[in-house]
Amino acid sequence: MIGLAIHTCSPELGLALCPLPWEPGFPGSQGSPIRQQTWDLGRDLAAHLHPMLMDFIKPYGWQDLAFLAVARGPGGFTGTRVGVVTARTLAQQLQIPLFGVSTLAAIAQAQVEQQAITGPLAVAMAAQREQVFTGLYQPTPGGLVTLQSEQILSPPAWAHTLAQYPEPPVVITAAANLGATAAQVLTLAYSGWQRGQHSTWSEVLPYYGHHPVATATPPV
Repeated sequence: MIGLAIHTCSPELGLALCPLPWEPGFPGSQGSPIRQQTWDLGRDLAAHLHPMLMDFIKPYGWQDLAFLAVARGPGGFTGTRVGVVTARTLAQQLQIPLFGVSTLAAIAQAQVEQQAITGPLAVAMAAQREQVFTGLYQPTPGGLVTLQSEQILSPPAWAHTLAQYPEPPVVITAAANLGATAAQVLTLAYSGWQRGQHSTWSEVLPYYGHHPVATATPPV
């Protein structure tokens, strides 16, 4: 059995899988058996996603999937929608759990693994109208804990939020291409899967800003 993660929130497609069972060793996951790959597809992402998925999981087949994970945003509108709808469709057809993971949380997890950060992390990503997507996280031995879920704020409001913390968070600014954090999407989803916190496909919605959409395009 395997776990599979899909990241389409930027023009860079990121895929990651790992055989199960697996012990990531939170808060970092160095030395993990995760296999990942990225492709800079730009506007061609939607056209290439399905064939690349089928090729990437070889020699495994769809029947080997124990769970799916998808980056649910924030990110580009079209790419985020394509990834979430694809993951929802597969999870429904295969009748397996689907985990929607914040793009910002995956970035935070990547920093924890690379720098062994133990204090709070603040992640910011550029949004429209000179605003920023923001999130706050705390590494723990059991995984990443969300202190503040995604919010879209003005730079002054974000600075005010950070100033309220007694321990100044490590501030991270997201890069443009996010596909490389597909491995962290998988790591965070696996943490929930291990604890039995299974999500269904219908619960996973894309996050575009302000609030998740009330409805998403249903699988066909």
